[in-house]
Amino acid sequence: MIARIRARTRQWGRELADWMEERTGIVSLTEKLLYEPTPRRGRLLYTLGSATLFLITLQFLTGILLLFYYVPTTDNAWDSVYYIMQSVYFGRLIRGIHFWSANALIIVIGLHMVRTFLSGSYKAPREMNWVVGVFLILIVTILAFSGYALRWDQEGFWAWEVGAMISSYTPVVGNWAITTFLGGDTAGPATLSRVFALHVWLLPAALAPLIGIHLYLLRKHGEFGATFEYSERLAALRKRQQMEEIFGSENATGDATESAEPSREE
Repeated sequence: MIARIRARTRQWGRELADWMEERTGIVSLTEKLLYEPTPRRGRLLYTLGSATLFLITLQFLTGILLLFYYVPTTDNAWDSVYYIMQSVYFGRLIRGIHFWSANALIIVIGLHMVRTFLSGSYKAPREMNWVVGVFLILIVTILAFSGYALRWDQEGFWAWEVGAMISSYTPVVGNWAITTFLGGDTAGPATLSRVFALHVWLLPAALAPLIGIHLYLLRKHGEFGATFEYSERLAALRKRQQMEEIFGSENATGDATESAEPSREE
């Protein structure tokens, strides 16, 4: 009985997948997005990019849930965080996932960048993907720092204050930077509004299209050192060797003919 139910369920699943594929092509598109050839050696290191994307997605989802209860005012910011932790159903779990996945994201994206550098994946024709990745890691870092300030407790307040003061030493744009980050001469209600807008709207709006460009360039050029890349290089090398052998034999035949003609004349 159980085996029959399993067989019917599998059959219905296949029929549904075939129906969706015929009308939308979603199955083949999903396979193209999820499956990417990787090198046999060190293949686990090539999963760091997927882990980074998963953690960013997790940040988006849990952040949206937290927005339902967070109040971006200096009087109520910390109280709303406390309310989420103590009174909201699964609030402590959702905020814990958001907090710890943010910490994990910084570590994983850093390891991903190190792997990319050590494996030479920034070289031609993947230079633009490396540049986009640098912008992504900068945005993620600022997102983590601004999220730290949203609690508006002593740690978050002074961390943002010190960070803004450090930015004031930037050549040319230093004064503009500190005024923009603080919303005035000193930290206050306008500061929290700036941090909230930066963390919730501006940075995610910049992050999403850059992720799309990063994935497009990855699919266009593939992972560096993947099997297909080695096979293409080996095929080109074999073709070059064959051409050299053909032209080499023709040159040798031509030299032998030229050396034989004077002997006939003699």
